[in-house]
Amino acid sequence: MKRVFDEVHGTIELDDIAIKLIDQPELQRLRRIRQTSLAFVVYPGANHTRFSHALGTYYLAEKIGNRLVREGVITDDELNVLKVSSLLHDVGQFPFSHAIESFYIKKGLGNKDLREMVLRGPLTDVLNESGLDSRKVRDLLNGESLLTSVIDGDVDVDRMDYLIRDSTHTGIQLGRIDLDRLILTIMYRDNGITIQDKGIISLENFYLSRLHMYQAVYYHKTILGYELFLTSLYSKLVEECESGLEIDDIRNMINQGTFPYWDDEWVFGSLYRCYSTNPNSPTSQMIKDFLDRRGPKVVYEEIDYDDKNETRFNEVTEILSRTLPQESLYPFEETISIFDRSRIKVISRENELPIAKFPTLLRSIPERLVIRRVYVDRRFVNKARELI
Repeated sequence: MKRVFDEVHGTIELDDIAIKLIDQPELQRLRRIRQTSLAFVVYPGANHTRFSHALGTYYLAEKIGNRLVREGVITDDELNVLKVSSLLHDVGQFPFSHAIESFYIKKGLGNKDLREMVLRGPLTDVLNESGLDSRKVRDLLNGESLLTSVIDGDVDVDRMDYLIRDSTHTGIQLGRIDLDRLILTIMYRDNGITIQDKGIISLENFYLSRLHMYQAVYYHKTILGYELFLTSLYSKLVEECESGLEIDDIRNMINQGTFPYWDDEWVFGSLYRCYSTNPNSPTSQMIKDFLDRRGPKVVYEEIDYDDKNETRFNEVTEILSRTLPQESLYPFEETISIFDRSRIKVISRENELPIAKFPTLLRSIPERLVIRRVYVDRRFVNKARELI
């Protein structure tokens, strides 16, 4: 047993299996990947890592799992699989998370695919030697287990931890959640969740926090602009300065044991090397703008809670694309799911009720957030605003 002091949860106790996994290079890599990607360009304190988040997720999974064991819902063996899966859930994160993942998604590789590749590598032996079936861990993480929803579901330990952790490090007081009450009153089902009526306020707060943190941090206009900028920059980096970064090359890195060193610091190092090779090239100017915090700016924005409302997004994008250089334009459109009312039931006076029949803010909180923005490189901002 080893104890780690965490700034969010206090003391986290790690068992022997967790300690053995944490000592692996694939887990140590998470110390060098920021939890919130480029959020530090707006919130200077947002330099916390995927490693601390993995420990926090493990802590919460153990807390929920112990309760389920006491209630006879799962066995001790299932609890061990749940704990290990929670610790490993982010092992397939890309450097700078979604910014670099966006480049590879177009090639057919997302973080879940990368996680599967890593888990089928050296970690398989570690799990099997620890008496755990690595296949059961992969099944849980891939959605093929009844316990999947504890880690990746409507109200999962992944989101519980990162909402409060990211709130702590950004200084945004929007991710505060009554975790103890939520953990004690929630139950996971195949078709969603049930919550005891005494926990409904905590659940409301969870979803409100999620909505607000998406707007204030995860899709903050400046942070998102720099992520789009880095995605474009990484593409040029691969074309001009760094070879060996296609999907097969990443698979080879995993097999050869060099994958753990492909992290945020590696990306920074590549940017520095590329810049020093030819400091006067257009790509080097992009690198300098990125490092000097001179990224693209928003010239058009729509924030909505209904993806069926009328929009000028396509019109604006088309107008700008006819005049501005294509590489200077960064259109972005996404519908983000906040929650699904149909998957939530409330237990009140021993009756199970749908949200529609229970007095709660969940009947009013938007189920989705729609963000449409058009960014342009700084030198074209005034021209773009004149055009639209």
